[in-house]
Amino acid sequence: MNDHAIQRKVLAFLLLLPLGLMPYSALQWFRVMESEQDLVRLPLRLAQLRNPPDTGESGRAAEMKRMRTESRASQLEEKLRFLEAQPGSLMLRRVLSTAALLGEFGAFVMGLVLVLKIRVDSRRAHRSFDYLLGHLGASFDAVSRMLLWHIGLMLTALAATALYEAVWSYTHWSTHGFVAVVFTLPWWGASWATAWLFFRARRELAPLESLGVDVLGRVQARDDAPGLWKWVDGIASKLDVPRPDHIVVGLVNGFFVTSTPVRVDPQQLMLSGRTLYIPLTFASVLSQAETAAIIGHELGHFSHKDTDHGAQLSPLYRRMRQKIAVLLQQDEDHPSWFNRPAIWASVYYLDQFDRAYHHWSRQQELAADQVGARVGGPAVCASALIRVTAVSEVIDQLLADPRLRGSNLIQALLERLRRTELTLTQETLEHTIAHPVDTHPPTRTRLEALVVSLDPDLLRQATRKLGEAETSWFTRMLASRPQAA
Repeated sequence: MNDHAIQRKVLAFLLLLPLGLMPYSALQWFRVMESEQDLVRLPLRLAQLRNPPDTGESGRAAEMKRMRTESRASQLEEKLRFLEAQPGSLMLRRVLSTAALLGEFGAFVMGLVLVLKIRVDSRRAHRSFDYLLGHLGASFDAVSRMLLWHIGLMLTALAATALYEAVWSYTHWSTHGFVAVVFTLPWWGASWATAWLFFRARRELAPLESLGVDVLGRVQARDDAPGLWKWVDGIASKLDVPRPDHIVVGLVNGFFVTSTPVRVDPQQLMLSGRTLYIPLTFASVLSQAETAAIIGHELGHFSHKDTDHGAQLSPLYRRMRQKIAVLLQQDEDHPSWFNRPAIWASVYYLDQFDRAYHHWSRQQELAADQVGARVGGPAVCASALIRVTAVSEVIDQLLADPRLRGSNLIQALLERLRRTELTLTQETLEHTIAHPVDTHPPTRTRLEALVVSLDPDLLRQATRKLGEAETSWFTRMLASRPQAA
């Protein structure tokens, strides 16, 4: 479903639905007002009928007129007695019709405020990273509460509308009042459905909670990998950026740094502070200089405090996407209209904030690229970006190949790259590198920001066949141990 379709459904649910129900509630209010006014008008009308002016008429015509007047007076007396016998019913119907109108009007206003809030907040977030950082989670929680209020007001209106007709049927049962009960069956169904929707949305749109990052890998302590730490510390010193507190070597994720709590499996360790993650898949096929440029890029995030920001922003953003993914999966497994309004509103919210989030994420990545280029130069940084992007596509192919399930991924990757050169297509240049927390800009955009041209030498270097220099240096660094005294 495209963004415009989602937007139309959101506007229809939030605005058009309450507006569409208001005329019927207004009709109910008019009906009870007419009955209350009859309590005032009927006595006056009866007095006129009982004391007609003397017209001097006589004969059969006058008798017929008198009989019609008496019949009309009897009908009005019966109606007046009926109305006077149900003051509580009239008052209750007036309260219910007013509650229905106020509920529908309140739902319309709440829907309008909700749409305006999403649009205003998203525009402010696009102009200010600090605003995005400080308001993403709070804004999503506020929108969730407002959506619940909207559904609650609609539930109030529908229930009041159905109860109005139930009260009317009770007092008019002897005169075919049951017809109104049959007529309002859809209203009772809608009330039940809205109540179910309210409780479903209340559970699914619970406030966001901060999440950590789960990774598969092994923590490399300073005593276990002194060579690796010495090398990373050297890069940090050269760039004058903060050093990581932890280094985790894993398998399939891309390079990343984070200040978010990290859970490392299978060791079941929880890491806090600054964590650098190095994947063996990429470290085994890049030169040491290219890897240094990428690590410089990642450490550059520490210097810009991006990871401190990310500790608050990215997990919330990821949690929003996960929450929507759960809603979508539930609807796919068990299709139900009870899920749809929450899905529409959440997707609409995410679509509005996506632009702001990716705008600032892109700025952070391009700034970090400039830091990484200071390690070995823009050309080395560009070569690393191209090679990582191309290799990530090969890794995706290997992971998707059922024949390689259960086999050694690193070995399969090395064998593939020893046999063939990497390919570079337009799709590769538009590729975004996988990251557990956010989305990187396309490779082409990053190369343009580095002011590096895609000349034949750069392409030849980035797509070269795998050699011994790439496959052995990182293993030796991990195997280094301090010498015994």
